[in-house]
Amino acid sequence: MTLAAEEWRARCGIKKLAQDDTYGCGVACLAMVLGCDYSRARTQFIKLGLGVRRSSRPALSTTSREMHMAIASAGLITEAKRWRGWENFQGLGILKVRDDWRGAKGRWHWVVAFRHPVYELAIFDPHMLEPSFKRAPSNLDVVPFSIYEPKGEWFQVEQRIDLVTNPYSI
Repeated sequence: MTLAAEEWRARCGIKKLAQDDTYGCGVACLAMVLGCDYSRARTQFIKLGLGVRRSSRPALSTTSREMHMAIASAGLITEAKRWRGWENFQGLGILKVRDDWRGAKGRWHWVVAFRHPVYELAIFDPHMLEPSFKRAPSNLDVVPFSIYEPKGEWFQVEQRIDLVTNPYSI
């Protein structure tokens, strides 16, 4: 791990996770906001009946209603909100974003986003290894912030873990 990667990880209280399953972005997002590992969040999805193919939808894929149910069933207080732009975003959230930039036209998936005093806004995308920051350090490989276009409903999530760990000590 590079020094720059160690630095951003040390400044963010949320641990960035990648999805282990093709349609596991919601699972990874739940794990990130809960502060648990992917397998524990996946078990929660399976308990809810989301771990199997439903109608024409693949196992672990989720609608907004199902994602909201998964967050609430894990014991977190959550509020569904209509997207009103990054300037109105506060706290911790699981957001539905367009996946067009990866070639998945008309598709979307879940990411975790939060406000940060150093990076302004952070997006942890379970599809990507690198984070995305609105104000990214110049020495860090990141996913460009501009590709993330939230749409529709998003979920503000109770913060049980610190989003930031000693941001200026590094």
